[in-house]
This record gives sequence, C-alpha cells and structure tokens, in this order.
Amino acid sequence: MMTVSESIFRELDFFAVSFLLGIVLVLAYDCLRIFRRLIRHGTVWISIEDLCYWIITAFVIFAMLYQKNDGLIRGFSIGGIVTGMLLYNQLISRYTVKYIVLFLEKIIHLVQKVCRFVFTPVRFAAKAVSAQGKAAADKGRKVKKFFKKRLKNMKNEIKIGLSKK
Repeated sequence: MMTVSESIFRELDFFAVSFLLGIVLVLAYDCLRIFRRLIRHGTVWISIEDLCYWIITAFVIFAMLYQKNDGLIRGFSIGGIVTGMLLYNQLISRYTVKYIVLFLEKIIHLVQKVCRFVFTPVRFAAKAVSAQGKAAADKGRKVKKFFKKRLKNMKNEIKIGLSKK
C-alpha cells in the first residue's frame, strides 16, 4: 500500500514534468521564431510550420500524459504545462530570441565577410576569363559574319555567272 507522502511526491513529480514540458514547448517554438527571423518566410510557410509545430506538440503532450499518468488528462497537468509556457514566455523568451538572433546574425555576417575575402581572387579570375570569353565570342561573331558575307557574295557571283551562259 502506498503512503500519502509517496502519492503526493508522485503528483508533485507529475506537475514538475508538466511544468518543464511547457517550458520546453515554448523553447522549441522560440527556435522556430529564431529560424523565421534569420530566413524570412511567407504567410503560407509560417502557417505550415505552425501546423506542424502544434501537431508535434500534441503528440509530445500525449506521450508525456501516457507515460506519466497512463494517458489520463488531469487539470493540474494541463495547468502545469500552461504555467510553464506562460512563465517562460513572459520572463525569458523575448530575450532568448532577441540575443540568439543577434548572435547568429553576427556569425552569419562574419562568415559572409570571410567568404567574400576568400573568394575575391576567384571572382577576379572568373571576370578575367569571362572578359576573354566575351572577346573570343565577339571575334567568332565577326569571323562568322565575314564568312557569311563572303559566301553570299560568292553565291551571287555564281548565280550571275550561270545566268550569263
């Protein structure tokens, strides 16, 4: 037989897990918000991402309820999830998103500068090759035009020569 303190400890553990799950769920949504700020999305993609997030969230909550409470939905477990979500969202979330986005933007900017520096010689070489390619193409067009004109003149001379006979 279970004593009262053991059952209370189990309920407290269940509430703590629910509370932490609420925090983890908002943290996962913050990751999605960070991703959206770094890579701009349209309304359709945001809607699809939100739909996927909430479907996954429903499965995670169900799995927690199934594992911790044999699938029974209890008011205080939902209250623990909501409380964890609200507290994290109000106290930490805005700073988490803001500073992680700033940090990642700085890293992305640094990587872009490094890539620009590293690939500058490649860019100049490509421009030089491209300029030489354009010059060769221009010469090729001029040669083609020259031969086309010469062949046309020869054709006309042959026609004239044949018509005289």
